[in-house]
Amino acid sequence: MSSLAADLAASGGGFRPDDRFGAPLATDLRLRRPDPAESAYAEGYARGFEEGAAKAQTQAAIEAAGRAKIEVGFARLAEAETLRFEERLRETVLALCERTLAPLATDPTALSDRITRALELLRRSEDERVLRIHPDDLALIHGRLPDGVRIEPDPALERGGLRVETVEGGVEDGPAQWRRALAEALGL
Repeated sequence: MSSLAADLAASGGGFRPDDRFGAPLATDLRLRRPDPAESAYAEGYARGFEEGAAKAQTQAAIEAAGRAKIEVGFARLAEAETLRFEERLRETVLALCERTLAPLATDPTALSDRITRALELLRRSEDERVLRIHPDDLALIHGRLPDGVRIEPDPALERGGLRVETVEGGVEDGPAQWRRALAEALGL
């Protein structure tokens, strides 16, 4: 074996530290002092981060308050629009019902049936019953009423309307009462 190989084998082999390369670096690291520029940079960065975060939180709070105001405004607008829509819907239903029921008011058969029911509500032999009806409706019911009913034309009544009166009270029926009942049912 060569003398170099023998020397390496005798010394325990392998690598060993060389002070020429490793010692000054290790000494420099242990004795190194903080750089004032790096410290100032780190402080400035931290302060800037904190200020930026605070400004961002403030801005986010302002924007959240603005969104809340807009949402409240939209809710009020939606509520007002809903109320307007409900009112228009009720008026539409009332108009449709009135158009549907109007022909029944002057239908001769329906009118005489309503008169008969009203007379039956006030049926007592000793009472005199008076039927008040619009003059134009008299021709529609001519010959369809029971005997003994006193009829008086009343131009103040609406076409299709009737009123049966006795000494103790009376009964009314007609388009005006229908509209009132529909309006009450629809909450108008």
